[in-house]
Amino acid sequence: MQSANKIISLAALSIFCVPGICDAKVTGHCGSCHTMHNSQGGQGVVDNLVLGVMDNNLDTPNPALLISNCAGCHTGSNGGGANVTPYVFTISEPEYGTTGTIDVTYSNNTLAGGNFYWVTVGDAKVHNVASIAGVDGTLGVTPPGATDGVTFISQLTCASSTGCHGVRSDSSLGEVESMLGAHHNNNMAVWKDGTTLAKSYRFLNTIQGYEDDEFEYQPTSTRHNVYYGVARNSVADSAGTISSLCAQCHGDFHNGSNNVIPGTNTFGDGVWLRHPTDFDMLDATTSSEYSAYTTYSVISPVATENSAMVSSFSSIAVAGDAIVTCLSCHRAHGTPNDAILRWDYKGWPTAGYNGCAVCHTSKD
Repeated sequence: MQSANKIISLAALSIFCVPGICDAKVTGHCGSCHTMHNSQGGQGVVDNLVLGVMDNNLDTPNPALLISNCAGCHTGSNGGGANVTPYVFTISEPEYGTTGTIDVTYSNNTLAGGNFYWVTVGDAKVHNVASIAGVDGTLGVTPPGATDGVTFISQLTCASSTGCHGVRSDSSLGEVESMLGAHHNNNMAVWKDGTTLAKSYRFLNTIQGYEDDEFEYQPTSTRHNVYYGVARNSVADSAGTISSLCAQCHGDFHNGSNNVIPGTNTFGDGVWLRHPTDFDMLDATTSSEYSAYTTYSVISPVATENSAMVSSFSSIAVAGDAIVTCLSCHRAHGTPNDAILRWDYKGWPTAGYNGCAVCHTSKD
């Protein structure tokens, strides 16, 4: 998260990928992503990023013969659900609307993870990923909720041991090396069980889930990502969940003695000191507060324990299908709202939107 005068040259990035060229499922020409000799017409092919700014004078070949990096291949405009690459960084402001989902006012072209575009607006709007944004001016490289004693020595990256995607367990691997084999072995038609990188949800190693093949371009209650969650009785129970991934950096928001973990997994066993994650709202037998959340909401999504779920579910009635996650309130890449929230809670009630009421139905 960095001020506009310190971030990347947006116009420069726009030449990296043209919609339809870089294929996430690797269904296009090899030359869309790779270059054999890094030379075409007497000019170098590769445009590298240096401190987030493209430098056409640097034509050092990339690993795996790639013509660009993560940010380059995922820069473009989403539209019509036709593109097979999820563009997470756009040059012009995406249509977001009130909640980042389709509504009567906005056609919306924001994907599930949001968009890094809003780094141009302020520090609190995005994750500060190197090659897209500078270091957060307030937080530095230590994320909020970092577990006590954890020290971060470098800025967040897209992949590798300092990132979210790819193999994170080996610090000797660079971003590209940590992703090897993922794109070429991707199958979005099955539940990702986390057993390999290619079989991990969105290449988040070991994380499980089912992937909407349109990356939640204008999602509905019957077409959306299926996040994996666990109605846990202990911290260890949450392995493989989307929230456990977030907890690798934001551990105090998910784990530890400051979070009451009910021994019987009911909300009546303790007083919460942090908002619960990896807990099932249907286990709230002592309260009817969440009882009206009966249809899956793309505004405030929940996770499921059902690893056989290979298509989107809409009815919330079975135990284990209304599990609160980090992504119930936040998006992973960026939004126009502080704290990367899905909605402008800060502006409510005079403006903004009270997304809390989507789950806390009796308090609306």
